[in-house]
Amino acid sequence: MRRTLLWVLGVAAGAALVHVAAVAALPYGIMSRVFVALQGDAGPNAFVHPPLATHESRAVVRPSPDLAYSSALFDVSEHPLHVTVPLSKPYTSLSGFASNTDNFFALNDLTAGSDPIDVVIVGPGTPRAGLEGRRVVESPSDRGDARAPRRCQGRGSPCARRPAPAGACRPAALT
Repeated sequence: MRRTLLWVLGVAAGAALVHVAAVAALPYGIMSRVFVALQGDAGPNAFVHPPLATHESRAVVRPSPDLAYSSALFDVSEHPLHVTVPLSKPYTSLSGFASNTDNFFALNDLTAGSDPIDVVIVGPGTPRAGLEGRRVVESPSDRGDARAPRRCQGRGSPCARRPAPAGACRPAALT
């Protein structure tokens, strides 16, 4: 009886350790794969504009065929990053994802308050002097992914034929 109880406790402790390790490590593993895939396309702090999704594409999990997805890896470890995304009809948004896959901000054409969407992304250690008066968004990590999906009205629409301009990323000028 005691041997069985020790075995059950050992299995439960092992399962708990595996669960905690998976929950803690899996998001970082997912984002590291995203970083590797996108870095080959453009490198950090630059938007990538892939073609519209089809039934065969899986760059985005369960892609919507009427959304043009643009993504930019960002690294704000040394300086803030100024991100602009022009609004296009009927829908545009900009979201930020931290290195553990957490979504830390989202703006869309209704909440942006201006055209273009205009933000400065900073990380935990990014200098903030000179950013007064700007829309500053704080990422919980220095590295992450900014995504700007836009809704296209059919494959023949300008949005579908010409994915850019879906935004720009550049070091923020400190004033």
